[in-house]
Amino acid sequence: MAGKYYDKTAERFSKVNDFVADKQTGRDLKLASKEIEDDNKINVLVMGISGAGKSTLINAVLGEEKAKVGDGAAVTRKMKVYEKDDVMFRMVDTVGLEFNYNRQQKILNELSKWSEAGLSRKNMNKLVHCIWFCIDAQAKRVSDESLNYLYKVSKMWKGIPIIVVFTKSYSSVAVKDNEEMFWNVLKKYQKKKEFNVCNVVSVLARELVIDDTNIVHDYGIDRLIEATTELIPKAKEINEEVMTNWSYKMRKNAAKKYVKAAKRNTFVSTVMPTKDEDKNLVEPIWDTMLKKIAAAYLLDETEEALMREKVTATRKGEEFLIKLTKHFKVLYALEMYSATSMIGGDAIDVSFKMLKEKEGK
Repeated sequence: MAGKYYDKTAERFSKVNDFVADKQTGRDLKLASKEIEDDNKINVLVMGISGAGKSTLINAVLGEEKAKVGDGAAVTRKMKVYEKDDVMFRMVDTVGLEFNYNRQQKILNELSKWSEAGLSRKNMNKLVHCIWFCIDAQAKRVSDESLNYLYKVSKMWKGIPIIVVFTKSYSSVAVKDNEEMFWNVLKKYQKKKEFNVCNVVSVLARELVIDDTNIVHDYGIDRLIEATTELIPKAKEINEEVMTNWSYKMRKNAAKKYVKAAKRNTFVSTVMPTKDEDKNLVEPIWDTMLKKIAAAYLLDETEEALMREKVTATRKGEEFLIKLTKHFKVLYALEMYSATSMIGGDAIDVSFKMLKEKEGK
């Protein structure tokens, strides 16, 4: 009588665990299967210390006064997005960088949350595709603080192309010297750190009136737009890979939750003094686990059968089934728990490889 009661208890426990796992993974798998939102524009993150001329630069690209311009003050109080129909990229303006750790982390965290929101919604329009790192050309040098922050940015957005923009380049004669100076400094730093800098462009975003007869006309904007536009295919390819990897991660998370539920089910079923043979209790649990892992990785019946064949060929589950006797129920249950983990892990690895091969990744 007691054995029958334990059989029903183990069965109910398994159903509850499976239900919870399904609820937990439903949203992940739904998002992983969602179509990517993409309007074919890329996002350019505009960064630099306060007063570097980011807003003036943005206005010059837009051809109108949209971004508020200050005179060396931090006028951008929060992240803003600017775009124009005939420009193939959006510009994401950030608050000015001040060289203290807390402020830098606050800015990076805000940008990270914005990107993660786009990633979690599979919205390509909210990812960072390219970065303009603005440096005031009048400084005549690249500070260690700027280089350290540039390294943080490169590390945070690995592979994302960075264009260093020398703003306020009033002297066209000094452009070549400034750009060569930057490459030489970067070469020195790259011996120890990796940067994503792919280009350096000098600009004067707004003409400088010296007197009635002397005017320094704006220049470099067309070159910056051209350099950025040329990066669009590469930038989109990088983020498409990021989005695909995120989808894979969601599927793996779902599969891991199924394995976790199966492990709990296996342990409870084998530790209880049930009437059924332990093999009769465990194999249905493993069967359900493998079915759900296959579904998480979009495998059809034929592919699932192949996955099972590969997993069975490498697993030692049968050895675990006969390794210990019922006289050592807790140890036996722990062994079965380990076996479930191992089989589930093999199934996840095999299924992941099969999905990537199917998608040509």
